Parts: sequence; structure tokens; C-alpha cells
Amino acid sequence: MGNLPNPPHLVSPVRPSGSGHPPWCLRGPDCAGPNDLHLSRLLDAAVHGDEVIQVRLGLWRMDIGPTPPSGLLLECSAGEEVDRWPIGLAQSRRLARLSHHLINQLDPRLTRAA
Repeated sequence: MGNLPNPPHLVSPVRPSGSGHPPWCLRGPDCAGPNDLHLSRLLDAAVHGDEVIQVRLGLWRMDIGPTPPSGLLLECSAGEEVDRWPIGLAQSRRLARLSHHLINQLDPRLTRAA
């Protein structure tokens, strides 16, 4: 599951229904087949809006097997080049803990865009 296609992501999240979609699923074209790929709206991590590398974060789930894989969807872009990487739930949780730990070691007064 390298880079994922660019689904429409500027649609409001859909409320739960009996169709098997998670409550955060946008119900785009990627979740219309036997191995449905559900994607959430991507949240922009920009602080100033002029960052060279744009980062957005969302959720994903693929309906395959008895326990569907899911986790965070990381999107990084610089200009026209966009990369999307699905990160499994266990790694997503570990990444959140590691990020918090590492960020707490930085001096908050030294914040600036890359």
C-alpha cells in the first residue's frame, strides 16, 4: 500500500449508517468495491500557511479480512508532488507517543518553518 490515490477530501464527514462505513468515511470512489478503502477528511498541519512542505493527516481503513487494517494516513507535499502513506494502527499509536516525547525535548522558543 505505497502511495494512495488522491480521493476527493474536501467533503464533510458522513454520519454512521448501516452500510459498514466508519462514521468518518467520506464515501469517495475508493470505498465502492469489495476491498473498500475508507478515508477521512485530511487535517492540515500548517501553522503559518507558507511552509515549504505541507503535511496533512487523516484516517484510513481497508475492509479486508476478519480484522480490517486501519490507522493514520500521512500526506506530505511540496508543490505539485504529493505522497500519501497509510500507517498501521500499532505504528500510528507508537508514532504519536514518540512524537510527543521528542517534541518535549525541543526548545519551544526556537519554532520556525523549514
